[in-house]
Amino acid sequence: MLKKSLLSIVALTALCAAIPASAAESNFYGVFSLGRSKIDANPSSVNLYNTTHGFTSSSTSSQTSANGAKAQLGYNLGKTFALEGGYIYLGKADFSSITNLGTIGGSKDASLFNLDLVAKFPINEKFSLLGRFGGYYWKTKNEMPNATTLGNATVNENGFDFKAGVGIQYDFTTNFGLRGEFERYNGVGKVDTTGDARVNQLTVGAVLKF
Repeated sequence: MLKKSLLSIVALTALCAAIPASAAESNFYGVFSLGRSKIDANPSSVNLYNTTHGFTSSSTSSQTSANGAKAQLGYNLGKTFALEGGYIYLGKADFSSITNLGTIGGSKDASLFNLDLVAKFPINEKFSLLGRFGGYYWKTKNEMPNATTLGNATVNENGFDFKAGVGIQYDFTTNFGLRGEFERYNGVGKVDTTGDARVNQLTVGAVLKF
């Protein structure tokens, strides 16, 4: 996936060469990134769900990473601050529960909509350090073990929380740049199903000024 991301960035670089200089006067820009998330289903939460929904015993293990992506629309408030908001996909964490009725798999699929305040601190004419803080509305689609069908039951959940992040950006031109970011999501999910997980996401992507 990262190879595809780099190819997409190269294509965007070529397209940006044709953007008129007047675009640099706009305060709007877009961010399109791919990366990896450290996300899992909490075994204790899944085990509790299982033993209160028809199983007499449960032992669960979960993966800890998944592919993620994000698409953001930004607006510069000045030279230092900007607002960014959009859609972020945190990924899908699969888990497996060994129960008294056999081994049953499940999953936690997480995404969100966010609004962040971003600060940009120039190192030189090309490089800048980034810092961000914001809030988000998260959604999870949980496929939980079902004792009746020995398959899965879908449980959808949602809620609000806060996030923070840091990053670095390199501007090739006034219209186009590359960005790498690390972001920490304070909580995604509920303890009643797959757990209230803290999620870390590392992304690399393109910044395109409109």
